[in-house]
Amino acid sequence: MNKEKIIYQLSVEDIFTVIEDNELKIKIKEKDIPFIEDKVGDFMGAKWRDSIEYALFELQDSKKKIKRK
Repeated sequence: MNKEKIIYQLSVEDIFTVIEDNELKIKIKEKDIPFIEDKVGDFMGAKWRDSIEYALFELQDSKKKIKRK
């Protein structure tokens, strides 16, 4: 197993999707991307363990359901 494999990434397109989905009246420029990247990193830095834990519990539940069938 490749332990260095990246399993999730965000793109600039994702930022535009969030802007559109939430009907935000904000325009971003290329120079704004590092700021957004830093802030997302700050938020995810505190939450990445929670998201992995959630995925592991969901995997565990999924495997239990398969065994019951």
